[in-house]
Amino acid sequence: ETAIEALRKGAYDYMIKPINFEDVAIRLEKLLDHKKLLRENVALRQEVNSQYGYSNIIGKSKAIRSVFATVQKVAESESNVLITGKSGTGKELVAKSIHYNSPHNKGRFLAVNCGAITETLFESEMFGHKKGSFTGAVADKDGLFQAAHNGTLFLDEIAELPLTMQSKLLRALETREILPVGATSTIKVHVRIIAATNNNLMEQVKKGDFREDLYYRLNVIEIKLPSLEDRREDIALLVDHFVKKYNRQMNKQVVQVDPQLLEVLINRRWQGEVRELENFIERMMIFAHDD
Repeated sequence: ETAIEALRKGAYDYMIKPINFEDVAIRLEKLLDHKKLLRENVALRQEVNSQYGYSNIIGKSKAIRSVFATVQKVAESESNVLITGKSGTGKELVAKSIHYNSPHNKGRFLAVNCGAITETLFESEMFGHKKGSFTGAVADKDGLFQAAHNGTLFLDEIAELPLTMQSKLLRALETREILPVGATSTIKVHVRIIAATNNNLMEQVKKGDFREDLYYRLNVIEIKLPSLEDRREDIALLVDHFVKKYNRQMNKQVVQVDPQLLEVLINRRWQGEVRELENFIERMMIFAHDD
């Protein structure tokens, strides 16, 4: 009984007398391996948290400072968030910053491209299924909602979701319950939803392509990401950030970008936004042969 009580209070293992010292050595080795894994897990979590910390939202422009302030406020809450902006503006980066600086950061961050899920597999992918519920269901499977329990589910390209799927998603958000395909009872889930789109969802609501009730359920807080066109003063900072990033990855020592080239980059029209700018810097870093 005392051994069981000790395990409940956090002991890793227990031994029965008389003591076998070879057994002690083996158990100590296992304990040390266990402690090492725990330390690595904590270090990895800290590394991920820092990787998606607020410092990764690069810029000093008024537009990006407004985004930064909103992200800090939103992260403390559990409200659903809708992130809008052109493709390449960093919607997933902002979503990860919210997750890793929120009370949900001990849970998983799962991203799903809503445009890539076929209508027939939507319920199975999102809510899971029971063995034998349809052809090919050879075992029970957890859906994304269960996998993201106590974490964050990032619904990218939410505008691509067909109307039939929208109603099923809305019910899960309203009830905080899911019904796996083939199951007879619902499962409670605690998941924070962050959705993203580069479309005007309100226009889609007016056209009847997106459910109004789902729009308001997702859009508790909206974060509009500015285009590079509206934050040109941030381009030099972004360039510096990407140079440092690829210095680390490529083991190079590039010190700066030529001032004339920087002027070109600042005044260029970036159709693909920050993603295109980063790709451009990466290509240049590959061919850079000096500092």
